[in-house]
Amino acid sequence: MTAQSRKDAIRRLYKALEGGDLDVADELFTPDFVTSEGRHQNVIGPQGFKDAIREVHATHTDPSFEILDMVAEDDRVMVRWRMRATHGGELMGVPATGRQVSMEAFALFRFVGVRISERHAVIDRLGLLQQLQAD
Repeated sequence: MTAQSRKDAIRRLYKALEGGDLDVADELFTPDFVTSEGRHQNVIGPQGFKDAIREVHATHTDPSFEILDMVAEDDRVMVRWRMRATHGGELMGVPATGRQVSMEAFALFRFVGVRISERHAVIDRLGLLQQLQAD
């Protein structure tokens, strides 16, 4: 698998997440896939990832993902992305506000063969919480 094909897989993943197509995880992730990121620490397998993304869709309506930067080297792809959405469900103890929000993150994906085996992310949840609590 080339660096370009890994980047294409990541683009495909974010496009699918935006539309709520969670079945893409079955195609792109290894069975023992693991993610480490704050609230979703040690989510395992495609099903665990699907459950985590269902939470995103339950708390944010019409999420859109913009890839701001992407770099691939060896078996890894690093992405800096931004999600824009409407806060439509309880999140971090804050009831739905109906506000437009924006959140940025960095995510490092590691591939084994043609599938993603790991995801490590740093998400600006504090910035998101500040948007939800703004007056």
